[in-house]
Parts: sequence; C-alpha cells; structure tokens
Amino acid sequence: MILDKQKLPTNTTTQYHAIHRWFNFIAGFSPEFVWNCCEKANLDDDSKILDPFAGCGTTLVEACKHGLRCFGYEPNPFFCRITQGKLPFKNCLESLETIEYILLNGFQNSQEISILPDAPFKFLTQLFDQQTLSSLLGAKQVLLKSDFKNSELAFLILSKVLDLCSHSQTDGIYKAPTSKKQSKTPECALKYILAILRKDLLLFKENNFKSLARLFEHSSENMSEIEKDTISLIVTSPPYLNNFDYAEMTRMYLYFWGIANSWSEITNQVRSKLVVNTTTALKGHKDKQDIYREKIPSILYSELDYIVYKLQEERKIRAGKKEYNLLVYPYFFQMTQILKECYRVMKRNAYINIMIADSALYGIHISTPQYLEVILQKIGFREIKCQFIRKRGHRWLLEKRDGSQIGLGEYHLEALK
Repeated sequence: MILDKQKLPTNTTTQYHAIHRWFNFIAGFSPEFVWNCCEKANLDDDSKILDPFAGCGTTLVEACKHGLRCFGYEPNPFFCRITQGKLPFKNCLESLETIEYILLNGFQNSQEISILPDAPFKFLTQLFDQQTLSSLLGAKQVLLKSDFKNSELAFLILSKVLDLCSHSQTDGIYKAPTSKKQSKTPECALKYILAILRKDLLLFKENNFKSLARLFEHSSENMSEIEKDTISLIVTSPPYLNNFDYAEMTRMYLYFWGIANSWSEITNQVRSKLVVNTTTALKGHKDKQDIYREKIPSILYSELDYIVYKLQEERKIRAGKKEYNLLVYPYFFQMTQILKECYRVMKRNAYINIMIADSALYGIHISTPQYLEVILQKIGFREIKCQFIRKRGHRWLLEKRDGSQIGLGEYHLEALK
C-alpha cells in the first residue's frame, strides 16, 4: 500500500479502512505501515505477528484482515476491550440487531446521573448535557443486565456512541470540557456507528478474527504466553517519553464504565500497569531509580546520567518542578525488558519494526530512537536501521514550553534477529 511516509505514524487514514475505523485514537500508526512491514517480511500462511503495545489494535486487525495469526499485549483495560471488540467472529453481524435493541431500550430507561461517584459526576457532566448522560447511563445499565454484558462488541459500540454524544472537543488527545463540538443524540449516534459496522462486516462475514488473534491484558515486559523463536514479525509503537498520558486520555471511558472512579484509581488501575512515560505515572517508581539504571546497557550510562543530572538541575529553577529526571531510567529499563522479550520470541531472520520519537524535557533533548538502537544492538539484533519519518511537536510549541534546539521527529526503527 503506497502512502506518503509522513502519514505512516498517524491514524489519519484509518477512516478509510474497514474495521479500523470502528474506534481509534490519534496516537496510533496507519494500517498502511503495518501492511508495508508485512510485505517486506515475505510472510506465509504460518507466520505469526506480534504487537507488544497493541493499543486500539491496528496491527492485530490488519493481520487478521489478511488471514495472519497475531498476538498483542495491552495493559490499559479500556484499550484492551476495544481491540477485542474490533476482532469480529462468525455470526457477528447477526448480533448487531440484538445489541441495537438493548441499547435503544436503555436510552429510553434513563438513569439519574446522581448515581455517579463524585469524580465521574464532576467530569462527565462537563462533557454531556444531563439528559444525554442519563440516557447513556440507562443504556449501560440495561446492557450490563443483559446476556450481552460481556460482549466486547457491545462495549465498543456504546463507547463509540459515548464519544459521538459528547459536546466537548478532543484537544489533541484529551477531552477538553471547555471546548465545543457538534454532538449527536444517542439514537442518531447508534444508527451512525451501526451502519458502518454492518457495511464492514459484510466484507468479512466469513472471517473469524477471534480464531486468529490473541490479546493479553498485561505489560509485554513478560510475554511468557508466547514460545521462543515463533514470531515472524513485530510491528509496534511504544509510548513516547512525555507525550501522552494513556490513562488520562481514556478518562471519559474509564469513568463512564466504572473501571476507575477517581484520579487515584486511574493511577492504581491503569497507570501502574503501563510503561512509565509521564510524570503522572511515577507512583511506585521513584525509589527504584538505581535498580532500573543497573539493568540498562552500561554503554548508555554516561549519556543518560548526564540527562538525568541536567533535568535535576532544571527542576530546581522551574516553577512546575516536574520530576522529569525520574522518567529516564524506568522508561529505558522497561523498554530494555520488552525488547529482550521480543528477541526471545522472534524467529531467526524475523524483522522488528518500531515507530518511535525523540523528546525534549525542559528543553533537554533525549534521543530515544538512537538509545533504543543501541539497546537493540546490545540485545543481539542486527542490520539495525533508523529512518527519519517526519517532524513532530511543532504544533505544540508554547511560550511556557521549551522545545528541542534541533527539533523533534518520528523515526522508524527496523532490525533483524
């Protein structure tokens, strides 16, 4: 699939792809990137694909659409359920009629918004008018009392309805309560998403994606479910340092579904399971800095130690006093562990493809792609290539935020086992 390479690390084309378009976030790469990697790897019917950061399932869905077996790891409980919902099964099309009936009935059986705990009440009432929120809560209650209470497809559909019914715009990646966008009624939103699902499912009604894909709801630091030397291709995009808080970006859904009912529960239920990439995720990691450092390839010590020192010094004079210095060791420790696991499960001559970016914390540049390149080499990977894909971060420069002196970019790391 031919695509401008600057769009490869974005989700801008997912709206044109069946199933992918059911649910996606801006923080994701394109289906074209996945398939380009598949074509280069010369896969056969026995090949297995892995994404250790599955997110909303782009790699898994694309693999399944081409009849390839695949594995994914996603510790965010919301993303995990969404990805499961994007894996159709035989007779999936027939279940839509029942799901539609359940949700329409739920819209008519509104629930008092006062049933919400304090934090969800305060947040969700800023994103929805009260009547709409009452209808959505009614749909959730009726669904959870039905035989489809464990249906990942129904979960996806109502989550998508939730997004379409919010009158608040997504600012970058986070719901901004003070912004405005055109919202749909629950009934119109449901009709809209079901029309898309029915059209897409007609194309794949004979396929059983569930039989091809396995998704595990935990960190890929441990991929013991996969035997060594079995994976033919890895396509993934890890969190970027200080880019998005992947717990915060799903707060609307976490609160609505009751996965978390407070800011502290978001940390305990979601953030604690993710790779440390933001200062909001440092709980439980602050006192382990020396332990993490020891398990990073020693060849990186001098550069990472200097970065940590500079960030410590900057923190002393910065108003926000963000603990960026505490992100460096845990991030590269966890990435080292995950890349070691990737190496273990990969076949000889298998490719790993990583979409990643550098960053600038307090204006101090961190060459994440180059450091991961070193880690790949120390683990044993060969023929490592690091290709610049596009500039990034220029849209978010603010007077109060320091950018990198050399600019930021996204890179495609590729290597062979």
